[in-house]
Amino acid sequence: MVGNRSDSASTGIGSWVTRAVHWLLHTQEGVLFLIVAAIWIFLTVQSDVFFTGRNIGVLLSQVSMTAITAVGMTILLISGEIDASVGSMQAFVGVIVMSVLNNTENLALGITVGLALGVIVGLINAVISLRLGINSLIATLAMLSIVRGAAFGFTDASIQNTHKIQTFTEIGNGFFLGVPWPVIFFFAIFLIFYFVLTRTTFGRFVHAVGANPEAATLAGIPVRMVKLAGFVLTGVLASVSAIILLSRLNSGQNGIGAGFELEAIGAVLLGGTSLSGGEGSMVGTFLAVVLLATLKNGIVLLDINSSWQVTVTGLIIIVAVLLDARRRRRMGQD
Repeated sequence: MVGNRSDSASTGIGSWVTRAVHWLLHTQEGVLFLIVAAIWIFLTVQSDVFFTGRNIGVLLSQVSMTAITAVGMTILLISGEIDASVGSMQAFVGVIVMSVLNNTENLALGITVGLALGVIVGLINAVISLRLGINSLIATLAMLSIVRGAAFGFTDASIQNTHKIQTFTEIGNGFFLGVPWPVIFFFAIFLIFYFVLTRTTFGRFVHAVGANPEAATLAGIPVRMVKLAGFVLTGVLASVSAIILLSRLNSGQNGIGAGFELEAIGAVLLGGTSLSGGEGSMVGTFLAVVLLATLKNGIVLLDINSSWQVTVTGLIIIVAVLLDARRRRRMGQD
């Protein structure tokens, strides 16, 4: 009996180790985890500042804003669509919400208006793409310009905080039990939508719609409604990240968020979500966002020209697209 239990335990441990090694070496999420771990070790050795509570808190807070938007983008890309307007949303939502807060001193109203803007922009993107038949990349690139122009039209430069609502400042800068609120917001959103994507009927619909919309339609799946939900969700989560950024900056700025859409899309693609839809991973998206933020943080800490931060984002997108193309070729061969 004792021997059998020992053998069983050894077999169980061996099986777990085998699965762990396979995940680390043969999945995109595992490889990303190894790369992030290696860079964190390197930066810890090279910089006394990197692995300090303050720097890790700043890094994770910055990760949170991109990651929150990337959660919605992951679902949307898996469904076979894309939203390039999320960067301009950072500016548009920011200036509108700050104006509402200054004029009403009502935090609930300001947040409600911000989220409503996300719903409206998401719905417009969905209508243009799904009803008018315009490619979602083209449609949302146009929306990027429209929303950015609206932000510039609303204010010449920025709208400063004159309401002095303390709770508003805490959203982007406060802590709960030593953990920054933006990090808590992200992990709550991540866990909710990880469950939705992997454990619910809607999650299965998203994958089915992205993999083969014609077959999904024949199976009775409401393809347009699933994609519409993805557009709206992405818009709302872009608004959430915009409100957090607004709180951190304490002012609404019409030029903020330039290139933000590239970071969100690049992270989602690098995390293993296919550009052609049907395949994706929330865990991979999170690890890719952490990788991007770590590289940018390392550039600053190692005193490298900060202009390379933009270059890194572009390189990451190229690598992500190449990996996606390679993955699709392998699947085609199989």
